[in-house]
Amino acid sequence: MTTIWRFLKVFTLGTWLGGMIFFGFVAGVLFSQLKSIDEAGNIVGILLWGLHIFGIVAAIVFLIVSLVAARSWRGLFQPASILVELMLLVTLVSQVWIMPTMDHLRTQMVSYMNTPANNPLRLQFDHLHVLSVRLETGVLILGIIALIFAVAQKPPRLPSADVASAMPVESPSIK
Repeated sequence: MTTIWRFLKVFTLGTWLGGMIFFGFVAGVLFSQLKSIDEAGNIVGILLWGLHIFGIVAAIVFLIVSLVAARSWRGLFQPASILVELMLLVTLVSQVWIMPTMDHLRTQMVSYMNTPANNPLRLQFDHLHVLSVRLETGVLILGIIALIFAVAQKPPRLPSADVASAMPVESPSIK
């Protein structure tokens, strides 16, 4: 694997993970600084949407680079690629199913803050929120492991016949 392909894999995955870590800090600050939980939730929803779109693009770039670097479908079956595929799947589930369902529930509640804790809509929202946090945490853990595999992946070795033919041939010395 050439240096550029390896760089692209580590860069896309590292940037996605960095975004996830940054998102965790920003979400915590929003909920501690904003007076309205509803306002913080709206902002976090927008940020999470952006993070998911970025993650989907990063995963696609990572997998395309894996294919090109390996010059075969085997690139998609390397440990780092399999983990990125799982990250992509979980991110898509969150983006396509969990987030829209939570948005729909928040719309029905009008205000999370003013909805009683035993309200069925709020209970369902809270359940999905816990699931969402667990899935995001899982994606982060998978990403850290995938990054370790991507960094540790050694470039393929040339077959011995190619190495021998690539060696400079010494011309016989005349004595």
